[in-house]
Amino acid sequence: MKHLFAVMIAASVQSMSLGCAPSTAQLHPSQGQETRTMQTANSQPMKSVAPPHGLVVSGPITLEQQLDIVALRAGVIVALPADVDTVVQKGQLMAGLDARQLEADRNTARYKVESLEADLKNWQSELQVRETDMHRAEAMHKEGITTQEAYDHSRYEVAASQFEVERQRGEMLSAKANLQSIDLELEKTKFVAPFKGVVAQRYVRLGQYVTTGDKLFRVMGASPLEVRFTLPGAEAALLKRGALVTVSPTPEFQQTTDATVTHVSPVVDPGSGTIEVTAVLKNRLPGLIPGTVASVRIAR
Repeated sequence: MKHLFAVMIAASVQSMSLGCAPSTAQLHPSQGQETRTMQTANSQPMKSVAPPHGLVVSGPITLEQQLDIVALRAGVIVALPADVDTVVQKGQLMAGLDARQLEADRNTARYKVESLEADLKNWQSELQVRETDMHRAEAMHKEGITTQEAYDHSRYEVAASQFEVERQRGEMLSAKANLQSIDLELEKTKFVAPFKGVVAQRYVRLGQYVTTGDKLFRVMGASPLEVRFTLPGAEAALLKRGALVTVSPTPEFQQTTDATVTHVSPVVDPGSGTIEVTAVLKNRLPGLIPGTVASVRIAR
């Protein structure tokens, strides 16, 4: 009986040990996951990294022929034939100031010049007459007909006439200089186009009173567009005069045009550690107009 009870206990212990023993998969669950992860990773293709296209900077678009016309004297605008988008030729009148007082002053100065010129001619003729009298008095003095005092008197009159001629000549030159000064002031009342171009902005209106230094127009010429940008001093060796860079109105460089480097600063700005570069665009793109900021790509 005791032997049968011992056999039953041993059988129960063996069955319990068999039921609780873990499987190989349960003992090492991470190994299967790592294997599947590696297989999945190997099956997916690796993403390639795009190679760099070069150094990209930005800078404003400018024009070499771009100028603000300012007033050189005060006055009221009485003529304004030019407006925004007006195509002007070099020397074409764009605006004019009231110059009636200056024109009257010029007429007065011109009449004075003419009067002084006549006086000068009169004194030059007088000098010739007195020189003739002096030569006659000298001859008569040699013949003993006249005295030394009469001859000296003739010489003094000639000298006085010479001084009077020089005085009149000086007054005439002064009057001519005054006339020229008035002409220069008259020129300041007329504002003409400095070069062929188009009026980009108009700052004044007809009848407005302007003072010296006031802006009147902004004129933009037909010269090629330029882009100005800076480079770190360490990258100065990338560009030289005549090199080509790529310019685009957007950072994505969807539309591009080449630009030729025309100026590279020979020194590095100590404040920013950069150099200034200027390049002329070969073609005009819709998004590249003066005042906008363009993207510039420099090949390494």
